[in-house]
Amino acid sequence: MPRREVIVTEAADLFARSGYAAVGMDDIGAAAGVTGPAIYRHFDGKAAVLAAVFDRIIDAVDLVDTVDRVDETSGAAAAADLLRQLIGAYARGVADRRRLMAVFVTQVHHLPPEHAVRLRERQRVLVRRWRDQVGRIHPDWSAEQVRTAVHAVFGLLNSVGTFDSPLSDGELAEQLAGLAAAALALGD
Repeated sequence: MPRREVIVTEAADLFARSGYAAVGMDDIGAAAGVTGPAIYRHFDGKAAVLAAVFDRIIDAVDLVDTVDRVDETSGAAAAADLLRQLIGAYARGVADRRRLMAVFVTQVHHLPPEHAVRLRERQRVLVRRWRDQVGRIHPDWSAEQVRTAVHAVFGLLNSVGTFDSPLSDGELAEQLAGLAAAALALGD
């Protein structure tokens, strides 16, 4: 695994276990097998490491390539199929990366403004993709109903970062995906 990835992995574990404020660069370096100052070859500071942790979780849950290949003029059935894929990918991403989700949910307030702006934009793009599909599936729903449903589902999916489920990753992903599909009235 490349050194940068080792640093992000170890930092995520430390942030999840001890909290961002309690972890220093020397702690991250020791866990990653380098000196604290060596981390600066890869990151400009601890906030950049935290931003990389957040980028990793968004990368894991976002099927941007799949969405970009879908014809926006296709009907509700195609939108429902795509949304099921998006839900499945998100559910697998958070179930497989519980420690990252814990950091995402509990430590996001530590992200400085220069990193928070980029994170919020990535989140907006992700949410917009889902809202577009839900709106195509449920043209009778108002924009606020679509918005509310999508944000509620993200809350459900992201909740894996706030509790320690005894389910296996696969079982958790399957249950989360089923609950999300039901909440968005996707049917079978």
